[in-house]
This record gives sequence, C-alpha cells and structure tokens, in this order.
Amino acid sequence: MADDLINSILDDGINNYSYEKKYELKNKKPCPLLHLTIADGKTTRKFQFVWYSKYKWLTGSQVRNKLYCFYCLLLRGEKTWSNEGVSNIKNFERKANKHAISERHLVCQEQFKLLGKNIIDHALSEGRRLQAIKYNEQVGINRRILARLIHVVCYLGKQELAFRGHDERKSSLSKGNYLELLELLSQEEQILKEHFLSNSLFKGTSSDVQNDLIACITDVVNTKIMNDLKCANFVSIQADETTDVSCKSQMSIILRYVVDNNIEERFIGFFDVSKDKSAVGLSNILLAEITKWNINDKIICQTYDGAAVMAGNQNGVQAIIKKTYPKALFIHCYAHQLNLIFLHGSKNIKSVRIFISDLTMFHTFFSRSPKRTELLREKGFKLPKSCETRWNYHSRAAATISTHFKELQKAISYVTEGEDWDPISISTAYGLLHKLSNQKFVYLLCLFHRIFIYSDHVFLILQTKCTADVQTCINEIKNLSTQLSAMRNDQNTITECCESAMELNNELQYTDKDINSLKNLTYEILDSIIIQTEVRFQDFHVLKFIELANNNEFINYKKHFPIEKLNQLLKVFPGVFEQERLQNELTVIYNDNNKHLPPKELLNYIIKAELQEVYVELTKLLQLILCIPVTTASSERSMSTLKRIKTFLRNTMTHDRFSNLCTMAIEKKMLSELATDPTFIDNVIDLFSKTKNRKIDLTYKLT
Repeated sequence: MADDLINSILDDGINNYSYEKKYELKNKKPCPLLHLTIADGKTTRKFQFVWYSKYKWLTGSQVRNKLYCFYCLLLRGEKTWSNEGVSNIKNFERKANKHAISERHLVCQEQFKLLGKNIIDHALSEGRRLQAIKYNEQVGINRRILARLIHVVCYLGKQELAFRGHDERKSSLSKGNYLELLELLSQEEQILKEHFLSNSLFKGTSSDVQNDLIACITDVVNTKIMNDLKCANFVSIQADETTDVSCKSQMSIILRYVVDNNIEERFIGFFDVSKDKSAVGLSNILLAEITKWNINDKIICQTYDGAAVMAGNQNGVQAIIKKTYPKALFIHCYAHQLNLIFLHGSKNIKSVRIFISDLTMFHTFFSRSPKRTELLREKGFKLPKSCETRWNYHSRAAATISTHFKELQKAISYVTEGEDWDPISISTAYGLLHKLSNQKFVYLLCLFHRIFIYSDHVFLILQTKCTADVQTCINEIKNLSTQLSAMRNDQNTITECCESAMELNNELQYTDKDINSLKNLTYEILDSIIIQTEVRFQDFHVLKFIELANNNEFINYKKHFPIEKLNQLLKVFPGVFEQERLQNELTVIYNDNNKHLPPKELLNYIIKAELQEVYVELTKLLQLILCIPVTTASSERSMSTLKRIKTFLRNTMTHDRFSNLCTMAIEKKMLSELATDPTFIDNVIDLFSKTKNRKIDLTYKLT
C-alpha cells in the first residue's frame, strides 16, 4: 500500500503534474482489490473485481478504499469521480453507467486517448516545442556531467580511497581525492570544465551530493542482489561482530546463495549494535533484514562467529532464529576455527581473558621495534604475527613460546638489563618477564598447547572433508569431545601440566594449594570447551545428506543407494524435494561414470548442457549443498574492509555513508560488472533525480 499510485496522485495534486508526467502514467492504471461492502436488506453487496474489465476507466485506491475514474482523475473531470472518490457501492453499476456517458467524462476520455499522440499543447506553440528541444539538450549535458561524477564515486569506492580532504579551498594543494580527480578530468573534458566554471547552482562537489551518489549507487547494487535472491532457491545468512576504530560495535551481515551454477556471497551492510549486543537485540536486526530482503521462505542455514551470545544453544541468536525459521541449520563458520572457538567460548573466564591478552603482547612487543625484532632473530626464531581472526594464531603462538621458552626469556632479560634500551621497552620487557615467571600463565601455556594439538588436527579434517565425507568429520568431532573429556577426568592432567611448566621455568614451584586452585580452573576451561564443541556442532550430524553429492562415493552408491542419507535430507527439509524423482535422478547420475563429478562441477555441467528440466530435483540439491557456508571467510573480509575504510583519520562519517562505502568496496567485482551495463548509469541518475540535492534538470520532456 506504500506504492498506492492513486493515493500519491491525490496527495500531490494533479495540478502539479506536467503533461509529460501524465503521459507516463497513461498505461499505469492500478486495479487493486478493495474491501468495499454494504448491507442491502438481507443481502450484503461486495466490490466486484470484474468491474475493472467492464469499465476500462475504473481504478481504485487501497489506502483510501475508494473507486475513481482514471481519466477524470488525470484530466480534472467530475469531482465525485476524480477527487472525492466513490465508496458507496449501492447501485454502483447504475452510477458507473451514468458517469460513462456524462459530458465531462467524454471530454476527459478523448483527452486521455490523445495523450502522447498529438501533443496538443506543443502543437499550439512552436516556440514551446523548440524550448523543449533546447531543454532536452541541456538535460543530456547534465546527465553526461553526472555520469562523470558517478564514475569518480565508483572509482574511489572500489579503491577504498578517502573522498574528502582536510582543506578543500581553491588555494589548497590537496583538496581530497574526489575534487582532485574531478579537476584532473576537467582538464581533458571541455564539457566538465565549462560546468565547473559556469554552474553556480549545482557543481556536484558537496558532501551531500557525494552521499546521495554513494547511496544511489549502493541502491542499484542492492537491486541487483534483490533480483538474484528472487531467482535463488536457498539462502544462508552469515553474521559477525567487531569493534571499529571509534569504539562502536558493528555487525556485518552477508547472504550466501546459488544462482544457476554461481555461488554468490553478498554483503548487505554493517549495523551498529553498540547499544544492544544481547541475543534478542542481534536477532531482531537479523529477522528484520530477512524480511526486508524477502527471503523468509528460503533461509536454510545460519552462521555466526565465536561469540557465545551468537551461537548459544538455549538463548543465543541461532536459537531465536531457529524458532522462526526451523529449517535454518546452525553451521559453524570455519573462518573462526576450532582453537579460536575455544578461546572465544572461554573468554567468560577471567584467567583465560588475561592469558589471551598476554599471549598477544609478546608478538606486539617484539614487532613494534626493528631492534627488538632483530634481537629475536639472533635467537633463531620469531613469534607468529598477531591476528585474532586467523585460525591458527593462538596455537602457533603457544607452541612457539613453549618451544623457545628459554630463548625468549633470555631475549627479554637482555632488554631489562641492557643500558641502550629506552624506558618504555625496559618497562614492558619487565612485565613480560614477570609473565614468564607467573605460575598461572606458564601453566595455561602448557594446558592450551596440549588442547591445541587436538583441535588443530580436527580442524584440518573439517577444512578438507566438511563438504564431502561428513561421517568422518562427525567421528573426528566425537573423538575430540572424548579426548577433552579424558583430559578432564584424568587426575594426572593437572600434575603433568605443572611438571611441563616447571621444565620450562626451573624457578616455578606448585604447592598443593596452587594445584587445587589450578585444578578448578582447568575443569572450568575444559567444561567450557566441551560445551562449546557440542553447541557449535549440534547440527553437524544432520549434514549427512551432503554425502549424496560426494563423487568419491558414487561407485558405492551405484551398488547400494544411500537411502538413509536421502531420508535425512527429506527430514531436515520437508516438502522441499520430491522424493521419488530425486532418487531416480541420483540413480541416473550414480550409474553414469562420466557424471561422477564434484558438486560444483556437476551443477556446472547440468546448467551448461541445459539439463535443468531433466534434473530438476538434483539441481535444487546441488544448489542447497553449495549454499551451506562451511568454508567461507567473507565475514572476515568485510571486517578487514571496515578497518581500512573507518580509520583514525576517517572516523566521523555517518553510519549510512560508512555502510554504503563498505558495500562498494566489498562488492567491487559486482560494481565493475554493473558499470559495463549501459543502463547502470541511467539507473543511478534516475535515483539521484529524486533526491533533495538534485538541483539540475535530469528528466527529458516530450517534444
């Protein structure tokens, strides 16, 4: 009802519509279904949709719930039928027939039929016709100028370059990339040069115009995504959260879908969640976006980061989303890998939070100074580069510090005892040296080093087999839980970790009181990790249906059809597939050795050979499997883009501008493809022509 044309015309006033505008509306007569009823004795009369066919001039407004004459509305006919509207449908046909033969209606009907044919207004005035031609020439120039501005905005957006400068006055030597690039282009293009010299009303260089152009370009990109989503059978939603340079929590949302044989992952925006990072607050944003993009019936998977509030089994975001969309499986994003999951899940434990921070500080200390870096290099090793989102950073850091504990201790001691080091280096080194002598830190170093040995192995299995051999992955996850439980139940775990800690630092001693304290901490950590494993992979067992497309098993399936995996698919996604046809299509594939291809290649073969009508259900199955985001890192790429665009020097931009710039940067490939479409610039210009900052004529007139 927000697009009620008749209501818009009445609100705007038909007197404000030009001849050209009326001509545009000529073939856009709406025929909405209205809820008009009236009691006539014992009979209740209702609005009849067939009236639109009987009376070609009849139209209606859902907002006002009234009927109108479209001819009289556009050309100011009878007041009842053009302004007031008819809501009383008693004896409607008698009223309509009377209006259809009225003098005023006949005049409006004639004028309506002649709209755009004789151009009567222009025929009466040759001067007006010539004026329209001249006007259109200027519109053409204006659109060419705006096209250049759009090209500049696209270039800066794709290259992630700042638009504005600190000093944009004419005398400035560096006015900012936007102005400098336009000035460079104007040296080669006369039309642009004349525009900047002569046009004082609209130059297109203000920040408001920049924001409008950025928003319009993003809208065109989003329209393309929306059109793709209409064609997609299944959609997965991915969300991640980070803190930007201005200390605001930003949630990135990405949609993954398959159109034909192309896997697409599209960024749809950053959302400020600083005020409410609860599961309810985050899920409300996700639910709103699912509705906005009209993918309610297509959501089959949800993927989140390591935060417990995101992935919680009872009250987490994934649980809330699943209540609304039961088919939305929770699949953990392997961009945040196992040891990172464990650390995120254990961050509610104070000692673990401190340990993670301390682990990072060692690399930070040595990497910030070439002199300190060289000191480590002389000792024959280096610490892994710090990266919170890199799956193996923490395990590598723990392993490196454990392996080179003595050398690291000597290097830090050298800084504290040396006379040629600055005070900050000495002070920081003293703190790090204290950590290497801290009972709890060294103990946790040994404990997590043992845990990471198990988690790294399982991660490598998941990374290589999660889209094919699901049963192997399930077994490995079970083994991991079993190994962690065995560590927890083994009374020697704490003792062995204490002995390992004392081997690293001979000065450490653990009393019975210390061991009891560490025992409670160890149990708390292992319990948290075991629970995290169960929660993160709770839906993993239902992914057995993925093996239906495991080409390495097709020879076995040829002999024994995997009916249990097919039943698993039908159980997880009831009503989506036609069982008998899918089973027959799979049997045909299994029996043909030439079609023993991986899912992506098999789908590609079906699409290119135009066999979608032959393998209808198989095509859907392959698209569903490819839609599950088991190995994506798009969320991490969006976070990297955020940190590049919103820097310390550029942290005051509005959220809309910031999110739109991120869209342009992340979707640069799509933006480049759209730019080759001749209609792209026209679509952006048409959107811009509706903004409040449009101060030049951009719409052609009829001549």
